[in-house]
Amino acid sequence: MRRYFFLLIAADAMCSIALAYEVPRVAPKPLKETQDSAQVRAHEERVHRETKPALPPVVEPDWIKQIQELATKNSHRESMPVESCKFIFRKDGSLAHLEIVIPTSATRTPNQAGQSHDICSASFDAKDGKLKLSDEAKVDGPDLRELFAIDQLPIICQELVGLRRFQQAFSANGLKYTLEADVILAPGEKSWAWEVAPSEEQMPNVIYAMYYYPISGELRSTAIENSKVAKKVAAAAKAAGFHLTWVKSMDDR
Repeated sequence: MRRYFFLLIAADAMCSIALAYEVPRVAPKPLKETQDSAQVRAHEERVHRETKPALPPVVEPDWIKQIQELATKNSHRESMPVESCKFIFRKDGSLAHLEIVIPTSATRTPNQAGQSHDICSASFDAKDGKLKLSDEAKVDGPDLRELFAIDQLPIICQELVGLRRFQQAFSANGLKYTLEADVILAPGEKSWAWEVAPSEEQMPNVIYAMYYYPISGELRSTAIENSKVAKKVAAAAKAAGFHLTWVKSMDDR
């Protein structure tokens, strides 16, 4: 699973962030050139159909508001896009960790090594239970892909409810992994999808990355060689309300 790692170092009221990065093979385009409003509406309509008022949110509405206010305060870019968005669950489906990174400069950097760019960020770790907000910081590497606009964060967080069900179904079916869910661009880059995989290293690897498409409710995974584990994953997907499709390779994602 592709990951970006962040080191948060608090010093009084200031935080610095170190980001391990890789230069995208194809220069990313601004969100305004790729995202399709009809696709975004489809995401929104899906979560509205599936949202049950009695269910608690994965991310507190006040946290969403604080993160949006952070972006409004610091980002000078049109749409205030998010370039990295990661969540990790506990086995019971509660939130263990989140990292959200927002580029702040008005224009994108050249897509080449040796660049740096400005960001602001939000993070949470269940160990201390606090949402941490960091104003502008400079990180190595060029701008990453623009995944979604900050005003679409409530939709993203509503989609986490379905992924929470998947985590709970993982545990209920004897799959003792905590899941990490990263927002990625969907094929065609007109909206987003989710890359989902065990958050911890497996010895040996059994379950590789899966791709969840919220609009259709489809979960795609390569074949799992361990037949018992494959059956458990299929049962977990069904319990979560996902339609599981086995694919030959993740090129078919």
